[in-house]
Amino acid sequence: MPERADFTPSLSPRFVTYIRDYLRDRNISPEEIFVNCGIALAHGQENDAAIPVEQISRLFECAALATENPSMGLTMGKDFHFESSSLLIVSVMSAPSVREGLSFLAAYDRYIDSGITTRFHVDEQEAHFTANLLHENAHQMAQINEYLLSFLMQMLSTATRCPVPVKSVSFCHAVSPDLAALETFFGTRVTLGAPENTLTFLAEYLDIPFQTSNRVLFKVLTNALKSLFSIGSDRNGFIDMVCRQMMIGSDNNISAEKIAERLNMSPRTLRRRLADEGYSFQEAKSLARERRAKYLLANSSASLTEIAYELGYSELSAFSRAFRAWVGETPQAYRDSIRDLLGS
Repeated sequence: MPERADFTPSLSPRFVTYIRDYLRDRNISPEEIFVNCGIALAHGQENDAAIPVEQISRLFECAALATENPSMGLTMGKDFHFESSSLLIVSVMSAPSVREGLSFLAAYDRYIDSGITTRFHVDEQEAHFTANLLHENAHQMAQINEYLLSFLMQMLSTATRCPVPVKSVSFCHAVSPDLAALETFFGTRVTLGAPENTLTFLAEYLDIPFQTSNRVLFKVLTNALKSLFSIGSDRNGFIDMVCRQMMIGSDNNISAEKIAERLNMSPRTLRRRLADEGYSFQEAKSLARERRAKYLLANSSASLTEIAYELGYSELSAFSRAFRAWVGETPQAYRDSIRDLLGS
């Protein structure tokens, strides 16, 4: 569970898109269902605010009732619209193999879905992928739990064009809407009321190549997401979550109140948690601006003047001075070095 009682775990707004597609596939208008759950139907873009786990859970339940499908989570996972995939899933499926794809997913998902903790580990003969929701009432999470693991298996089989050699499957919730359907889909006995949601399969499957692999795309997206989320730095904590929220918007003067709202917490908690990691809010804004600059230099064709303007600088010279203070080299030198790296 979260360390702070006033921190609300959340999920990507892309869940809105996935549930919308599920409903429309069944000729059911999603508008009223979304309104009743307090979620705007248009709220589904990558840069929209995250949605509390509890609210997404309620949306799952309402959609299940509307379609008279108690196993909606399983159905959604099986029938997932890959053309509506988030940037994270596109990145995973462009990876060279199962091993690299799952490693990527485990590393990045926590920055997109703060309400899910993932773990990927391998022993001598088996691989285990765990995805747990941060929520006290496990029985309310049955639909989402079953969606997460059924989607994971569907993604792997779609990407490899090979069946997943499943050894065991476990879920946190104690009662499933349709245990028999779950066991038929996974092809093995399913354990309920377990400590974690875990898909376990033969480790030899990790070396199966993805037929959806695109090494150039994977390299570009990996570098882009590293820049966006600062994965691989020695500061993979709350500061990274705050910086991401600052970076996905275009308001260089965004307030602590607005960031706190996006993270489902109070401004006081926001400042306290930043202080726990040694940052003030202003220092976090400066760090976010630095990371945004690096991201644009590495992943866009915008001119230096255009980047300076987007970051809130009135003159290129001011941006160049700030960037040199951040990284010790000019923006152009940084861009050249990144392009050399990507072309190597």
